[in-house]
Amino acid sequence: MLSNILAGITGIAIAVAIVFLADKLSHMMYPLPEGLDASDMEALGDHIATLPIGALLSVMAGWIVAAFVGSVVASRIGDAKAWIHPTVVGGFVFTATTANLIVIPHPHWFTAVSLTAILASAWLAWRVTPAN
Repeated sequence: MLSNILAGITGIAIAVAIVFLADKLSHMMYPLPEGLDASDMEALGDHIATLPIGALLSVMAGWIVAAFVGSVVASRIGDAKAWIHPTVVGGFVFTATTANLIVIPHPHWFTAVSLTAILASAWLAWRVTPAN
């Protein structure tokens, strides 16, 4: 039981680290404009609407990779049924991403594709990880 809890925590921590690194990389490639108040969600949403597709895809890729890698790592560490860890880690990434998309306005296509791809990546992690 404890190994499964630690596996889930480890998978989530890895997922959070991947999202953090992907966001940092995206902000290095596509920095916020001078004077933009990042705490003003409306202004931030207006800025996101002007970003090139590469900026959006780099953030999306971080979320997708985070759900996949975190799920695989948790599955390999823990000894629960094969679907448990991808459900927990993928569910965490899905929930955190949903919260982000609610707070910061994004294009509708981006929201739909991101959330679908996160679920698909957690499902794929379950499929490629050997059953315990």
